[in-house]
Amino acid sequence: MAHSVEVLLPAQRYVFALEDGRAVPQPAATSEEGFHSYKKLQGEGKVAGMVAIPNCCLIRAGVDYVVDPGVIMQGAPVTASLRARGIEPHETKVILTHTHFDHVQALIEFTQRETYVHEIELEAPYAAIEQGVLDMVRQVKLTGEEGEIEPGVRWILTPGHSNGLISLLVDTDDGLVVIASDCVGPLPRYFDDMDLPEDFGPERDELLRQWERIRALDPHTVIPGHNPPVVLK
Repeated sequence: MAHSVEVLLPAQRYVFALEDGRAVPQPAATSEEGFHSYKKLQGEGKVAGMVAIPNCCLIRAGVDYVVDPGVIMQGAPVTASLRARGIEPHETKVILTHTHFDHVQALIEFTQRETYVHEIELEAPYAAIEQGVLDMVRQVKLTGEEGEIEPGVRWILTPGHSNGLISLLVDTDDGLVVIASDCVGPLPRYFDDMDLPEDFGPERDELLRQWERIRALDPHTVIPGHNPPVVLK
């Protein structure tokens, strides 16, 4: 049975610089431009801030799943986007690819909903930052290296960005859609080139291994955490 995947709220980066006691917004038409703008300000020695909003996705299958509700400010537009599609938030389930705060905070809009998350992520030290929100949902703990949430909606463990990060594999009419979250990033060209800078960090080799695994699945589309979907076919 083929399902569907769409981005409910697309990834964005809002960047500002502090100048003479004022927060000065920096123009950025895309999440990638926001990333470059932030790095440029840092390189110039300026005081800068960035709010990074991840892609929040909707899987329509046997039931509806919201994937990574996002930061707290995403809560209202995410639930409004659901209702615009005739979906009541309290009737959905939730899947967390990992428990970093920017993917979890808006979970407050989904209290008492079944929420799938890998047990490694629940045991990670950073999960304590949002423990109150995580305790407000009905956790369904995923274990092992891979599994199935329902026919046509599977997951695989893709560590690197975090040890318990999962990528979702969804069978659609167009082909396989992989919601890879922060396993893929931080810039689109890295995944296009299948390479990361040599000084990227200790997770570099592991991330490149996971990218090879994802490519080997022959997906139609890969959805990163903080950049637009990548259509491969």
